[in-house]
Amino acid sequence: MSEFTVRLQRNSVFGAFTDAQLVGVTGFARAPHVKQRHKGYLWGMYVRPMARGEGVGAALLEAVIDHARTKVSLIQLSVAAPNDIARRLYERHGFQRYGIEPDAIRIGEHSIDEILMVKRLDDR
Repeated sequence: MSEFTVRLQRNSVFGAFTDAQLVGVTGFARAPHVKQRHKGYLWGMYVRPMARGEGVGAALLEAVIDHARTKVSLIQLSVAAPNDIARRLYERHGFQRYGIEPDAIRIGEHSIDEILMVKRLDDR
């Protein structure tokens, strides 16, 4: 089995379409280890510039949250610290900041921190 096939079996990928054109995508993965199977991870959220501000990101996020409710009790994600628009989207959907990963991303010599966020899906 190819690595790509294995990844698709372990992850769920969500797409948003306008007129049969893919305009947004994100993924969800459940933690692989037994003691962490209650956690899931939202990854790879991207909305094409022409579709931003149209509710695509919110729709993708809601689809992941609905899917995750059947599998885990919390979802984690990280967002680049300068990306205020994405951070506010996550906050509007109930994600809370719990930390910062310093120097998480490097583009050339430029370092970017990531904000770590979590949303509980159970009653705690």
